[in-house]
Amino acid sequence: MSTSTPASLGGRRPCGRPAPRVFISYRTGDEPFGAALIDTALCARLGPEAVFRAPRSIPLGENFEDAILGAVRGSSVLLAVIGPRWLDATGRDGVPRLRDPGDWVRRELLEAFHSGVRVVPVLLHANLPQEQELPPPLARLSSHQYLRLHHRYAPADLARLVEEVEVLLEDGPDQT
Repeated sequence: MSTSTPASLGGRRPCGRPAPRVFISYRTGDEPFGAALIDTALCARLGPEAVFRAPRSIPLGENFEDAILGAVRGSSVLLAVIGPRWLDATGRDGVPRLRDPGDWVRRELLEAFHSGVRVVPVLLHANLPQEQELPPPLARLSSHQYLRLHHRYAPADLARLVEEVEVLLEDGPDQT
């Protein structure tokens, strides 16, 4: 059994597949259908190997933590899909999940910030959280330019998102 992680494979995923260039971060239970639509639109244009969304991208039996964090590090763009329950979601203990160091959304964002991956908030029926609403390590998210997707304009909004992401990928990484 190999203990190599995606990051230790020179930016390539197991089986020789290239690392994704776009990582879709979303909170389960907060507009996950939006993340699936974004994934479908990006995969149609860029190909599924260029887009990472955990349920589709992690092979059976692969270490979840290694796969997620390695994919974030290997990406050029992280799309932070933010719906109406993203900020206020709580764990079983009643504490906001974003304040839990083990929360996957938090870990993905912090890994992106640490790795210099461009973070783009994508708003679905939500506003961009303000700095004071976020835990201090995530506060800088409030200053990132965002894109809003609205259900009434979904085809046009998705087309714009795909075009904007393609431009970002052509321009290369940006230190967040």
